[in-house]
Amino acid sequence: MPTSEHKYSIDELIRALLRDQGIHEGHWALSVEFSASGTSVKPQDNSARTLPGLIVSVNNATLVQSESAAAGTVDAAVVNPRKGMPSAKPARIRKPQSTTLQ
Repeated sequence: MPTSEHKYSIDELIRALLRDQGIHEGHWALSVEFSASGTSVKPQDNSARTLPGLIVSVNNATLVQSESAAAGTVDAAVVNPRKGMPSAKPARIRKPQSTTLQ
């Protein structure tokens, strides 16, 4: 039965994005942009009370190329290597033909 949930680690997500974007070289990391705003919230255990709260949302995720193999980066050449050039078909060997008339 198919599952309705698929969980990815950050490394797995970077690998999938590198393959999707056709990136074959360099070290890449994931940058996530958040935005936050303050608000008043009522705790679940005491709805008569109001506390300061924070709402955090994810705006986007960006692949960022790194200068070196730093912690948290993925090497695109390892996880998404270029496909080798198709090898040329071998030349057909022709049978020697007789040059004399018979």
